[in-house]
Parts: sequence; C-alpha cells; structure tokens
Amino acid sequence: MKLHTKTLVLGLERFGLNEASFGRLGGRKVQACVHLRTFDVTAAVRKLDPSKRFRYMASRVERWIENLRRLHPRVSFRAKAGKFAGGRRWSELPSSLEARGSAREISAIANAAGVESIYVAKVAGRRHRPSPKAALEWYCVRAFVVICVERAKSGLQSTEERFMLVRARSFEDAKKRLRQQWREYATPYLNSESLMVSWQLDHVVDVYQTSEKEIDPAGTEVYSKLSKRRMRQKYVWHPGKNDPLTRPKP
Repeated sequence: MKLHTKTLVLGLERFGLNEASFGRLGGRKVQACVHLRTFDVTAAVRKLDPSKRFRYMASRVERWIENLRRLHPRVSFRAKAGKFAGGRRWSELPSSLEARGSAREISAIANAAGVESIYVAKVAGRRHRPSPKAALEWYCVRAFVVICVERAKSGLQSTEERFMLVRARSFEDAKKRLRQQWREYATPYLNSESLMVSWQLDHVVDVYQTSEKEIDPAGTEVYSKLSKRRMRQKYVWHPGKNDPLTRPKP
C-alpha cells in the first residue's frame, strides 16, 4: 500500500498565516502556483521501454490536470509552461499551474493526485509582510592560491586549490566574508632556508551553494562540479541488472 505524502502549502508566512488559518479563510480569493510531480520517475515509468516513457509521463500529467479541472470547476487553471500538442520535448511538459480560486478550493487541491506543493502568491485583503533578511547559508568557496617564495623568479611555482566553507547570504557575500582570511593567509613566514614565504590568493575559481542548513558529520556535500569523460563499460546501465539504486557502493 502506497503511503500518502502530505502536500506542502508554501508562502503562507508572508501573509501572517499557517495552514490551519489559511484553511479558515473560506471564500477569500487566492492566487497560487500549483507544482506538479511531472518528472517523478515512478516504478511504472521505470518498467517501460525508453521509447514509451515520455509519452506515458505526458499522458499522466495531462490526466492530473484534467482531473483538477473536473474536480474544481470554480478554480481557474493555467499551465505556466508546456504544450500538449505533438512534437513534445521534456522542457515542454507542464510542471506547474497558476491557480485562482477561493482559499477553501486551493486548500482542497493539495489532496489531488500529482500535486507536489502549492505556493500561495496572493491573498485578497492581505498584504505581504516585509521579507525577512536573507538567512545565512553554507557556501563553499574554491580558490586558487600561489605560493610565493622570496627571490624565486623562474621555474615551477607551487600552487594550492583551497576549499573554504563559509556561512553567507549570497555568492558575492561568501567571497566578501573571506577577504580578511585571505589577507591573514598571505602573512609571510620563514622557511627552513630563512627565506620568506607567502601563500597568496590568485583568484576565486568557483562558489558553490550547498543548500544545506546544517553540516551533517555523517556526510554532507559541500562542493560539486560536473564534467565529461569517455564512457566506461562497467558503467553501461542495464536497468534491472546493474541498477545504480542497488549497485554496491565503492
């Protein structure tokens, strides 16, 4: 038996509401964005031949939208992205709907099949509360450092790739917060030959937002960079035989 996962209703705090008080607004007019589970790769999708998967997912999301319109005829729905005609691409499948209706009806939509979350954008008679100052989040700053040695003028120069975790409000804020650390990091010291050495920031290579609120000691991704390489035979995926979900971890 598949367990029902409660749909999230988001954005309510901007109007001084929670899910309980929102439900009590009754006939108050609301504008919301309904996010759909368009790209969920369920067991039904996995078992299909690849040539049939896209068609199945397109039919599934159309069925969800038709069901919403049938069950909630007083709500106005408009697909925010996507086409239902032939020649579809992945990007053309609708993944969200703009919905206009009463608070009571918008609340009821949360229980409909295919709905992942609802973001409330407007509530009649209620103003947005001022947005709180952006919360601090974890960022990883990847920097390229050069090691300068007194009197060294040619030959190979040692370098370092340094990854720094910092709590900040944005990508630029993360770089700014490390300025003092880079100055301190470049403080000269004497090596074994009594020559001065300074580790100096050359440039910031990248800033990565972890999207994590807390750093889990059991394992937390702090940096990721995508690239390409030639396919290796052991990674040719045959679903059901060497499924990545069941393959032993290295």
